[in-house]
Amino acid sequence: MSTKRELQVEIRQYRNAERLLSLGARVPIVMEMTRLSSWFLRKLSLEIHGEPPRKGQIPNSDQWYLRRQNHLQASLFCSIHDAFRRHAGHDPDRCTLLVSAYAHWRQTIEASGTTPVMSVDRAWWLVKSIEIRNLQRSRCRVCRGRFLQVWGKLEKHFVCSECRPRTV
Repeated sequence: MSTKRELQVEIRQYRNAERLLSLGARVPIVMEMTRLSSWFLRKLSLEIHGEPPRKGQIPNSDQWYLRRQNHLQASLFCSIHDAFRRHAGHDPDRCTLLVSAYAHWRQTIEASGTTPVMSVDRAWWLVKSIEIRNLQRSRCRVCRGRFLQVWGKLEKHFVCSECRPRTV
């Protein structure tokens, strides 16, 4: 028999899976984040979307985040994710953090009249890329914003793509 605490953890996993799948996350990503079975997640995805889950390769290219519009939106997502993580305290639920940051990021992008370019799958990979130190954020010396850069190619006097034309 499970304890009340174990039951609460399991319910949170199911809710997180439902939220991630509703946002369009692929089954392998939801499986990694919630530790629920792929069979259950495929069934849940079918129930939510009315069609079988998408198949294909999960986003895994760090270069995608460094293209101009992608770069700006991904850097904004990182700022929102960091703010949510700081607000969450010592031991934030990674899934809830990703879902909350992604929803807020998407709302911010849409409110600005811009089309969002990053899926929740790409947001997940971005968080992973920063955790494993493929990417890091650097401060622009002109506007003081924080932008993504490749870990091994750090520029000492970094100028973001938006400020670069103004400094020439």
